[in-house]
Amino acid sequence: MRALLSASVFLIFFCSVQLKADYNPLLKKYSDSLRYHRNADVRLLYNDSFTKLIRDLADEDNGFNESLDSIMSTISVLNSEDGKLRVISWLVINDKEEFFNYCLVMYRAKENKPHKTFWLRDKIESKSDSIYEDFTADFWPGALYYQMYQFKKKGRNHYCVLGMNGKNSFCNQKIIDVLWFDKEEELHIGAPVFYAFEKDYTPQYRVFFEYADQSTMLLRFEKEQKMITYSNLVPSNPEKIGMKQYYIPDGRIDFYVLKKKGKWIRYDGLKDFDFLGNE
Repeated sequence: MRALLSASVFLIFFCSVQLKADYNPLLKKYSDSLRYHRNADVRLLYNDSFTKLIRDLADEDNGFNESLDSIMSTISVLNSEDGKLRVISWLVINDKEEFFNYCLVMYRAKENKPHKTFWLRDKIESKSDSIYEDFTADFWPGALYYQMYQFKKKGRNHYCVLGMNGKNSFCNQKIIDVLWFDKEEELHIGAPVFYAFEKDYTPQYRVFFEYADQSTMLLRFEKEQKMITYSNLVPSNPEKIGMKQYYIPDGRIDFYVLKKKGKWIRYDGLKDFDFLGNE
């Protein structure tokens, strides 16, 4: 084991002293290894190297525009439609099947302005998941983001994101959240835009779903319809009510629809499935 770790450390160090201009090959090597290496300690080492290199890239004047196609099979790279936002997120799994989320947000208010970077810190524990709070980069509901949808609220661009968080070996979590920036270009996570029904006066800032690890849950944007569709979750039997590790999809598809003033209104039981296609 000690020899394996020593060899890996040497390899990581050797690769790190390559020219900075050679970002993509190194990022691919690190990202593949932090995701798939059989040894958990080595995965953590590669994650450290990947984080350092992606940080160096983010600090580059042209880092916002750097192509990251080579790592998109293991790292999520989302770019907003307006070209102002780039979100890079990934996860590392240790030998206890614990998930650790990482995320870098890069934002530029105008194309000719320098971008700002925000390193998000996964600080929300499972019992403190809040649905009515606006968070900052230092207090982030961690997730691997896999889709982004841009919309406006009060004339300001907001970016709705869908994410996956493997909570533990028994229960998974999916999340709908919002990223937006104030006049000082500071990042906010969460916004009061999710309504349980039309006359709801206490909108949520984000939505959480928890379900059995062995189940598959639909959660995605239907962009042409301005909708978010998702699986309705129910306990596998009546005795498991409230025990999220036993919740599974029951076949019904529920949905949020984007309405005026940037409101996402929730509805039960989608009737028209023609546009859904395959999950």
